[in-house]
Parts: sequence; C-alpha cells; structure tokens
Amino acid sequence: MSIIIKKIFLGTAAFVTVALSACEKMVEVDPPINEIKSEVAFSSDKLAANTLSGMYTGLAQSSTQTVYLSLYNSLFADDLIYNGLNESSNDAYNNSYTTISLLQNNIFSDWYSTIYKANSIIEGLQKYKGTSDLVKKQLTAEAKFFRAYCYFNLVNTFGEVPLVLTTEVSISSLQPKETVDNIYKQIIIDLTAAKSDLLLDYSASSNTGNASNKRLGVNHYVATALLARTYLFTGDYAAAEKNASEVIAATNLYSLIPSGNMATGVWVKDNLESIWQMSSPIAPTNQYTDEAGAFLPFSGTEPQFDIRKTFRDLFISADLRGQKWMVSYGSGTSLKVLPYKYKYTSNATAVAAGVAESQTVLRLAEQYLIRAEARARIGVNLSGARDDMNMIRSRAKATESTTTVKSDLIDEILLENRKEFFCEQGYRWYNLKRTGQADLVLPTLKPAYRPAAKLLPLPTVAINANPNLKQNPDYR
Repeated sequence: MSIIIKKIFLGTAAFVTVALSACEKMVEVDPPINEIKSEVAFSSDKLAANTLSGMYTGLAQSSTQTVYLSLYNSLFADDLIYNGLNESSNDAYNNSYTTISLLQNNIFSDWYSTIYKANSIIEGLQKYKGTSDLVKKQLTAEAKFFRAYCYFNLVNTFGEVPLVLTTEVSISSLQPKETVDNIYKQIIIDLTAAKSDLLLDYSASSNTGNASNKRLGVNHYVATALLARTYLFTGDYAAAEKNASEVIAATNLYSLIPSGNMATGVWVKDNLESIWQMSSPIAPTNQYTDEAGAFLPFSGTEPQFDIRKTFRDLFISADLRGQKWMVSYGSGTSLKVLPYKYKYTSNATAVAAGVAESQTVLRLAEQYLIRAEARARIGVNLSGARDDMNMIRSRAKATESTTTVKSDLIDEILLENRKEFFCEQGYRWYNLKRTGQADLVLPTLKPAYRPAAKLLPLPTVAINANPNLKQNPDYR
C-alpha cells in the first residue's frame, strides 16, 4: 500500500512527494490506495495504522539506516581501514569530509524525512476524527519514539540542528539550530511519553498472535532501552541504570543469545536478544540485510575494508566474537579481516542456509553494558557493574574481570562496549565522542584528523535554503 503526501524538507521551499509504502503491515489493511489526503489517512484505525507503517518502512529502506549508520560511522571512527578507491569513502575514513556532500545530504534528509512523517502522524491523530482513543494513543507514542530516535542520531552526527516539532512550513523552513542540551531534553520528553503509552509486548506489530514473536514494532521496552542510552549520553547515570534495569528485568521477552548460537543467533529475525529490529529494505520476505553487502565483498571482488589489526589483537583466541563475528580474506601480507556479524549478501544464500537475518537496532547486550557503565560511574555498586560486564564477557568465552578499582572498571566497560559493538549502528563513533576519546585516539591513526571532524558539516543545500541555518563554525 502507498499513501502519497506532500511534504517540505527542512530548509527547502519546494514540495517533495513522498511515498509511504508499507512492506511489513502493522495491522491488516485494505487494498492499495494510490493517494490519500491527510484527513482521510486518519479517518479509521486501519488507515492511520497504515500511515504509521509507511513511516517504519521509509526508515527501514533509507540508505542512512541500512548502510551509512554502520559503515560510514565505522570509517569515521577507528574500527576499519579503507582500501578501496571510492573518494567519498576515503574522505570518510580520513575524516576530511571534502567530497561527501551527497552523503551529508542523504543523512540529513533521511532523518528529517522520518521526523516530518512522525510530526504529521502526531498532528493528524489529534486534528482529524476517525481513530479510536486506544489506537490514537498507541500510534502517537510510536511516532514520538521515531522522532526521538532520529534526533538522537542527528545530534550525534551534526551536533546542533533545528528542532522541528511541527509540519507548519512557515515555522520549520526558517528554524535556526537548537542547542544540543535542548535537543536531548526533547528526546527525553518524547521517549518518556512513548514509554508510558506503548504496550508492554509486541502485539501491536504481530501478525501471528504471538505477542513476543515480532520485533519490528516498538513497545514500552524499546522506548525504555533508547531512554537508557540517552540518559547515559547525557550523564544521568541513575536514570540510565534504572531504565536499563527495567529492560533487563523483562525476562519474559528478552535474554542473551547463548554462546553456542552467537555466530548467527544475535542477528536472526525476532531473536530473544533483539529489542528492536527493522524489516528488509527490499522486500519483507527477504532474509538478508544491506549491512552484509556493505562490508563483505561480492564474488570475484577484492575486500575494500579491513578491521584494524590493533583492534583485532584485543581479542584473545578464545573470544567468540573474534571467531564468529569476523571473517578473513586472503593470507599473509594480503590478509583482510572483515565484519561478519551479518553473513548473507543475497536472498539465495540466506534461504539456502535456512537463516533469516534482520537489521538489529537495539539489543539486550547494550542494556547490560549501559547499566554496567552507569553503576561504575556512580561508584556505589562496582560489583554489580562488573557482574553486568561479565555477562557479556562470559557469553563470548572471554576472561571475566576481577577489577575492583572504579577507573579501571570504567575503562574495561568502555573497551567491552567497543568489542561487542564494532561496526554496528555507529556505537564506536558515538561513544568515542561521548567519552572525549576521539581527539586522543584518532590523531595518532589519521594524520588529517582535526577536532572539528567529530561533527559532519551541515548540508550546503539546507543552509542555502534557510537564512537562519548557519554552518558549524569550524566549517565556514
């Protein structure tokens, strides 16, 4: 199904038609509709749910979510070495950003496109009659979660950006940048509201009747997990610990994939460790992800990437993450080691293996490490912090920590975070910046690196269209 609505991208003056096509239906919907006006889109529970489904699909299909978030953030950080000839990828690897204007435009517009859809859903549900109170509450909460998720990525990519909470063009097209603190405040407001109103299970997105079986929709714990991360990033460690604990305690829904199934189990569709996944960007029946194709070479081609050897050397031989989540190409001086979390670059190979993978955005392992770091930084429950970290180490068959010194424990937790989430959803890049390590680590690896590179320049096209939107000072 497609719903065509008119929208204005932030900072532009021209209308752009956006199709909200629903690959994975959140509920059963009517036959295809070619074009629906806003008042009609919210005239029934089914049509409103289909509009929301389009927002899910739009983000799941965006190149920013499926490729850039993991691949380019890994190049910006120190997870990968780039060996190819693509000029933009090389600039990303060197943090020079001289030829990646298209990348900046795509990232900026993809996040704001989803924010626009979220805003239109929030406004439409309030403005137009036809949806039941129960559905209105659920869909509004899901839209607020999406808005918060997009702003979290925007603020960690560009820093100060416009905080757009309306579809009113006369306001949104002229908004200046908002402070990072105020953007985080809005993220917390949206996530807190979403957490309060979302269901405790996944029944809103389940087509099977099994409420624990579908991880493509967002529920109370999805919002809680992102809230835990947000509080960690803003330094509210007590709130980060509290929210992470709530997710960890939901053992009816979540548990760590055991060691014996780590190779593929963490990335399998609807697995118990996943908190939030997204559908295939191509078709809902596809069993592979774009992430695999971004990192792994296709048959007959040479690898373009290599996991940095100094990072590989951090994995002891027994650590299953080095064994199961990395793959080698070549040997000797031509040896390249690549991320091997997602393993299938085509539907045929995934089907032949009997595995269905889904892009995984939030998973339980992060909540253990969030709580570990929060507890360590608070300094009251160091043994609990160490136990949380050891849950992840033990699963990977790595040596468990016995550290009792607060500063050493924090360092161990940060390293464990890096080892668990390498080349995944921008974790390393965001955390390098959050912890103040980027300016210490990257200059020794990348001669062209400078502190301004922690943030991408705002897209020139957006600045030219909005007289109140100013470029980051270091890029003027």
